[in-house]
Amino acid sequence: MRMTHYKFSLYPTSGSPMRPKLSYAQLRAFNAVAKEGSFSAAARRLGLSQPAVTAQIKAIEQSYGVLLFERTGDGARMTLLAKNLFQETRELSVIEEVATDILSASSALKTGELNVMCGAPNPAMALISEYRRRYPGVRINASFGNWHQVTTALYEQRCDAIILTGVPEDEALIRIPYMEQRAVALIPSSHSLARRNKPVSMHELTDQPLIFRTEHSLTQNALQKAMKASELEIEPALRLGEREAVYEAVLQGVGIGFMFELAVTRDDKDVTRVPVVELNELYVEHVACLSRNIRRREVRALMAIVE
Repeated sequence: MRMTHYKFSLYPTSGSPMRPKLSYAQLRAFNAVAKEGSFSAAARRLGLSQPAVTAQIKAIEQSYGVLLFERTGDGARMTLLAKNLFQETRELSVIEEVATDILSASSALKTGELNVMCGAPNPAMALISEYRRRYPGVRINASFGNWHQVTTALYEQRCDAIILTGVPEDEALIRIPYMEQRAVALIPSSHSLARRNKPVSMHELTDQPLIFRTEHSLTQNALQKAMKASELEIEPALRLGEREAVYEAVLQGVGIGFMFELAVTRDDKDVTRVPVVELNELYVEHVACLSRNIRRREVRALMAIVE
């Protein structure tokens, strides 16, 4: 039998177009736009002009005949291709910061930046206040969201660390316990259930106007678990996305709400935190970061405060 042999080459033939290699400056610009969501914010982050950042992105797109960002009125939205590229290159900024740390002789944290996302103001602000006391030169950017928003921001590297109740167990994360708390009912102080000085049961609340959170809230998840265990189906009078809105609604007499007992420090005489018999599970507030981010001085310092 006659064998046909095919010749393959790992090198481009004379007729194949030779594309220039991506430069570090281009990847750095791409990652900054992907992380910040706009060309102007990326330029500020890199200390460059906006036209310089735009030129780097345009050079990539023209060299490879692709579209990385869709320009919008308030920024730049990643295409699917850009999201895939960012998934593979997003650690470049961490490596750059670690390299800077290694080359810097000082570890005193006289300067730096830390982006923290938090679930609730009270536990978070106490820790941030202590961090500021120890490292006043580090700029802290803090934002807040529900459980889903905060965990998503961490995995997508839109923040350096999180302070959150119920951080998931994951080998990709380092998490340190900070405090423990339970979910409680927020009841107007004039209500008979608040005046009797003892826990309430879910069955006692079935005929009350209740205020629920959205499904991505850990408080709501705890409440759903308690209702399921009690074989109860309750339709709320109102659903609200933010815990502060729930608190204000209770204060205004709209109904009975729920939140974790240490979520806010407000102590209005018109609202009483009442334990709920079925909401007896302790939830741990964690400080957490991606394992690879522990190399950054600012992140290590935050974790060390609670160790």
